[in-house]
Amino acid sequence: MRKSRFGRRLWGTVGVVSLFIAACGGGGSSSSSGAPAAATQNPNAVAGGTLNLGVWQEPSSFLAAGITDSLTFSYLIDAPVAEGLLWYRSANETSSAKSLADYWAPDLATEVPTSANGDVKTSGCANPQAKMCVTWKLRQGVKWHDSSTFGPNDVCDTFQFYYLKYGNTNPTAVLSTTGWDQTIKCTPDTTNYTATVDYKAVYAPFLGNGSGAYGIMPASVLDKALAAGTAVNKQINTFDFTSANPAAFKGTATLDLAIDGTGPYVFQSYTQGKEIVYVINQHYWNKAHLPHIQKLVFKIESDLTSEVNGAKAGDVDMAFDMRLYNLQGLITASTASSPKLKVQTIPDSGAEKIDLNLCANDGALCNNPAAKKSPYTADLTIRKAMLEGINRQAIVDNQASGKTSIPRDGFMYLGIEYIDDPSLPTTHYDKAGANKLLDDAGYTRSASCGNAPDGMPYRKFKDGSCIKVTIGTTLGNPSREATEVLVANDLAAIGINVATPYANLKSGAFFGTFADGGPLYTHNFDLGMYTNTTSSPAEADSWYSAYHADCGGTCPKQNQIPSTANSGNGQNTTGMNNPKVDADFDNARTTVDLAQRTKFYRDAQKILAATIPEIPLFQQVTVDSYSTKLQGLRDNDNVWDYNSYDWFCTGGNCQA
Repeated sequence: MRKSRFGRRLWGTVGVVSLFIAACGGGGSSSSSGAPAAATQNPNAVAGGTLNLGVWQEPSSFLAAGITDSLTFSYLIDAPVAEGLLWYRSANETSSAKSLADYWAPDLATEVPTSANGDVKTSGCANPQAKMCVTWKLRQGVKWHDSSTFGPNDVCDTFQFYYLKYGNTNPTAVLSTTGWDQTIKCTPDTTNYTATVDYKAVYAPFLGNGSGAYGIMPASVLDKALAAGTAVNKQINTFDFTSANPAAFKGTATLDLAIDGTGPYVFQSYTQGKEIVYVINQHYWNKAHLPHIQKLVFKIESDLTSEVNGAKAGDVDMAFDMRLYNLQGLITASTASSPKLKVQTIPDSGAEKIDLNLCANDGALCNNPAAKKSPYTADLTIRKAMLEGINRQAIVDNQASGKTSIPRDGFMYLGIEYIDDPSLPTTHYDKAGANKLLDDAGYTRSASCGNAPDGMPYRKFKDGSCIKVTIGTTLGNPSREATEVLVANDLAAIGINVATPYANLKSGAFFGTFADGGPLYTHNFDLGMYTNTTSSPAEADSWYSAYHADCGGTCPKQNQIPSTANSGNGQNTTGMNNPKVDADFDNARTTVDLAQRTKFYRDAQKILAATIPEIPLFQQVTVDSYSTKLQGLRDNDNVWDYNSYDWFCTGGNCQA
């Protein structure tokens, strides 16, 4: 699965572009303390043991955690080793968060920069060219695993690497320069142990640049790459991590195949196609969260079925992203006599949903040879009837074992609680009401259109054509394919004919790029079902690429509707084109006032709820399992093993 600016939940190994998350001023006092996490370790924790973690998607590189790619499993693999300026908080800590800063914990930085604590300025910057400047106060006494000292140069080298040195001509094929490209200077101050980043404009989504797994890269590597102008993933480095643990790696490797960090675990070895081994960092800087388990072994499984079977048999002690269609079987295994596993379900910051093709009303922005311009899905009355006529609770009960819920009609707030708006509607299933909507609009049933399974004729459109749509999703996922049948049957019951066979494709093709002719990006679909989630904590700007068009013709460079004209840029696959939504996203991006940002995003959600470019089916859920011996696990939907430093196993033995 890959993450994206808004992360499409993939059912394979191919995905879409990534963007980094952000934050603004006004953080709570709890977020600006020097402690890197609010939770305290269990005083009864026992040291020792080896934990086997199943991985059924092998990243091509350690750099795939947001640097050269954006694979969720790469974030999982990198998180115990490579840290950032800020770190993630658990889901229970953020359930009532009031600000963006509340979603982050200080990590290599000692506090979350906000306007309130003076770290963020939108006037009075030392650099007169800066419209905004952010001062990062950095933690002292931190060692990289290669024994070099973490400091301001590491931070500024990272900003140099992404954009300041090369602009858009980086010899490393970085995944995205978004956010980084707003910077104009990074000033390291080794006396005060700070790094000040200057921005050419006010850019509210700034916290994510440099934060989270592999947020900061080591200057010991970057200095050489920047000086030589070479790609960091191709540069051969000599590493010696034995100062952190004598059993750790010592030798030569590229950053594709070895990882240098500051985290609680240290890279030991990588046998491609088999396993990645980490050993405990014996000198981890975070004395409040010293790791307990002696060794983490990421076992690379051949496929998801092998991982599920391994989890049930106890061959892997943790297994990740096991998908809804395996949930009931895992629950059964967890309730058997002498179970080897427990099940963890984590609500995601996004929804399983159906895209509706609006390109017939897009003002020609979807244009490319493959684009469909269905008058049916572009018709608001039909979209409203679809939303009302799909029994989403039945889908939740049948496919998610009741472990999730139906969102409001505008669902950007999922995982971004501070922009939640109780006034937003949640449309309830009403077959009779959906039929009445279509009847009142004059979309009559006609024998010439054929009969639905219930014997009633399908409907005619206002131009006399028969209303018939296609639906597609990722091939080979039993839960999605079963949901597809439920959706098609519900639509047939209100007179909307869903073509068969369904337009399902393997995930690599379904999520194919514009250049590769993927149906979503080329708008060659009527209904497309998949998951969108934010890629990082609580940044509503993550949805910019999903909904922004061209401001009614006034900002074509910001058009996020993929087309021939913009070379397939953006992830606005529905063709949603609303100048007011565009303005809301633009205004929210250019202010650090959280109250103002919240107002803009809530306004956008109201328009989306009324416009219905998508039908949210349910809040997506990540399904993981873990050994009955493992303790200290906490929930986070962005990085599932974010608190590996707190884990321990009963009696120091992780195998059930």
